[in-house]
Amino acid sequence: MSTRAVGQWPPHSPTTMEASNELLTIAELAVGLAGFAGLVVSFNHRGGLHATDRYRFIALFSLALFAALLAFVPFGFHHAGLASAALWRASSGVILASSVFAAWWLGVYLRPEFAPDENPPKAFSIALFAIPTFNVLLQVANLVGWPAKPGALAYVAGLILWLAVPALIFALLILYREKD
Repeated sequence: MSTRAVGQWPPHSPTTMEASNELLTIAELAVGLAGFAGLVVSFNHRGGLHATDRYRFIALFSLALFAALLAFVPFGFHHAGLASAALWRASSGVILASSVFAAWWLGVYLRPEFAPDENPPKAFSIALFAIPTFNVLLQVANLVGWPAKPGALAYVAGLILWLAVPALIFALLILYREKD
């Protein structure tokens, strides 16, 4: 006979997951960025959005909300009973798969339709390439456990880097508006 109370979830002993507060804060920041960007875009672009600005807003909004979803991935693995190293290794795998999907969806699928001629300033282009590239390398290192065993730090740092991309796109949207 089990000693756990009826309806207790998860069935294993309840423990606090490492970095849970940080992950929830990232989720809040991501939703806040997406919401604030929506307000700014709606008030700044009353006459309609240029196709490039529409692409930037879709990219910003989807990446920010995706960051919020990615912040909850470790909670699911934790409640499924994965141990710490396996939890962070699996979570890094999800960020890697999400990065591949986001690169395809935003770069290959949406960009030709909305912004084939987009040419952001060089500093933004370098940052928009370097940040996700570094994040992918960080998550691969966390996935394989090199140079340190898989842990929360790499995953949380990866989410912060992920969130830096929509923040840069937000700056692009505000500072470099396209003209028709």
